[in-house]
Amino acid sequence: MSIDDTPPPRPVPRNVPTLTEIVTVAGEPAAPLPPAVPAMPAAPVAAPTAQQLLALLGADFDQLIADAIARALHEQMQGLRARVQHTVAEVVRDALAREAHRRAVGENP
Repeated sequence: MSIDDTPPPRPVPRNVPTLTEIVTVAGEPAAPLPPAVPAMPAAPVAAPTAQQLLALLGADFDQLIADAIARALHEQMQGLRARVQHTVAEVVRDALAREAHRRAVGENP
């Protein structure tokens, strides 16, 4: 068999349905097709305004915003607290080291 002697393509087996074929069980009638759904709504729907959305959300929206702000502030304060503690600890260590050195050398205050 040479390279030019390629076998013809095999036909699709009959037990494999195609995308356009409706398969039914033997003895049962085919189910009716669902009605076609239009691609676009018949009448355009107006988008709600910001005021309408806020009215729908109401007090829940205010609480959600307050909770989000509280979480963000808490996270910021935790970071600030850690930086302040670190900076204060450095200042205290430096002051104690200077004082210990001054006393070891015998300097008067």
